[in-house]
Amino acid sequence: MEAFGLIALLGLAALIVSRLVVRYLEMAREFIAVAYVVLGIAATWITDFDVFAAWGLHIRNHPLGIVFTGLIIAGAAYFWQPILGFFEGMARRQIDEAQTLEKSQGLRRVA
Repeated sequence: MEAFGLIALLGLAALIVSRLVVRYLEMAREFIAVAYVVLGIAATWITDFDVFAAWGLHIRNHPLGIVFTGLIIAGAAYFWQPILGFFEGMARRQIDEAQTLEKSQGLRRVA
């Protein structure tokens, strides 16, 4: 069960780091999927996390298990994107950004 938690949290970390990179580098928007894969593999190499070994599945080559775990984490990062987008939309609905902009800029209703 810890393996699923680590995959979810490392995927979220890869998503957040890639969003920070995209904020400052406009060209990085085109390579967001590559950034997920690179960050996922880097996170698994740094932590030496092999999900297959955690599940008791033996792979002939340990580094290969780490790379495949990095690909799984990249998929988790891609999966987090619509989930966080949903919650961002819910927050915008609760805050009502249009009404806030009208008040702050002194705009009045036309219709």
